[in-house]
This record gives sequence, C-alpha cells and structure tokens, in this order.
Amino acid sequence: MSAPSTTSPVPPEFDQFAGDYDAALNRGLKFSGETKEYFAENRVKWFKQRLGDSLKLGSRCLDYGCGTGTATPYLMETLGLASLTGVDLSEESLVMARKDHGSPEVQFQPLDALDGLPDSFDVGYCNGVFHHIPPAERAGCAAAIFKSMKPGGIFALWENNAWNPIVRFMMSRVPFDADAIVLFPFETRKLMRDTGFEILGTDSLFVFPASLAFLRPLEPSLCKLPIGGQYQVLCRKPA
Repeated sequence: MSAPSTTSPVPPEFDQFAGDYDAALNRGLKFSGETKEYFAENRVKWFKQRLGDSLKLGSRCLDYGCGTGTATPYLMETLGLASLTGVDLSEESLVMARKDHGSPEVQFQPLDALDGLPDSFDVGYCNGVFHHIPPAERAGCAAAIFKSMKPGGIFALWENNAWNPIVRFMMSRVPFDADAIVLFPFETRKLMRDTGFEILGTDSLFVFPASLAFLRPLEPSLCKLPIGGQYQVLCRKPA
C-alpha cells in the first residue's frame, strides 16, 4: 500500500506494482526461503492466538491497507469472520483484490470509505503499511483506524522489524520499499497509544528462515525478544 493521503492528487505508487506485486515482493522474500502466503498465514494465526477468548464468532474485520487481498482468505477462515472490509489507496490493487477475493461477505473499498464507517469493526488488521506512510501523516491514519473500531475492538498492527539488519537488506531488494521509513516498536506503540488505543502487547515473529525451519517451534518462547523479521503491536479501543 502506498502512503495513505486521501487528499493527494498523485496516483498511488502501488498502482504500478499491482499486476507485478508478487514478483516484486519475492525479490526480497527469496532470502527467507518462504512465500508471502507463508507470512500472511502465520501472522493471522499468531493474531488469533493472541486474541484468545476475546475473539467472537461472526466478527466484522477491517484490513487496513489490504493491497491485493493476500491476507483475506486467512483472516476469514482462521478468525471465523462474518465479514471483512479491506481498504487501500491503490485502485489497481483493489481491482485485483475484488477479482481474486471479493464476495458478498468480503468488500474492498477506497481508503476514504473508512470515513463513513465509524464504530464498525470488532477486529482490525494491518500489515506492512505504516512504513510507507510519511511520518507527518501517520497520526491521521491511526486516528481513522481508531474511529472505525467498535469500543472494545482489538487491532493488530504488524510492521517490519527496524532492529533486524536482514530485514533492512530484504527491503532494499523490493522496489516499492525504496522510500520506506521503518518504525521501531517503541515508535509504533507510542503512535497507537497517542491515538487512544490501549496497548495489550508486542510480539516479535519470524526469527528463523526456511533453512532453519526445524527451530521454529522455539519462536513462541522468543517472541518477547526484538529479533524476528516482523513484530505485532496488539491494541484495543477502550470500551
């Protein structure tokens, strides 16, 4: 997803990558030995584990910066959702998402559609979006998410780990990450806290590449160390 400024007249940079998104992303991911689907599936599994008993069947979910909809099937199936709304600034990405994942229960809308959906979502999800947002615009984007969540709603914000040099190298190989300004976990927590969210926890994931997959059962015990490829900040809108 490109920088979410709904007032910008410049076409989103991700439009030019929408049709070639997988190939562009895989230039970086190949060093992990995994596909984007592996990361999408395991992010959602981790999110569900952290939601625990607070996840209600039939929940409505927001996917902020949904891109081409990679996370959609995992969110719908793993979380047992009643509906999902994905929003993004890139119209070309939304076209592809609708084609591949659209249904009566799943809708993909322009980013500014979120303005008309206050207090609408029980759970929310966002992956790898905020490092594309200019720092001056991040607070406004976080506020839009906060407004869209129901009181008591839980939001998971995933970001690439700025502490990890391998992640920075991988991002340098991905064309649409050329302008990325990564966020350290403390910056992400502060952003969400300043917006009004309660911080429930921070977890680091994806420590071991495919070549060391036999060590992955250790990852849950390592999740509080800032060594993984990505981290999740889990937060809640006060009830």
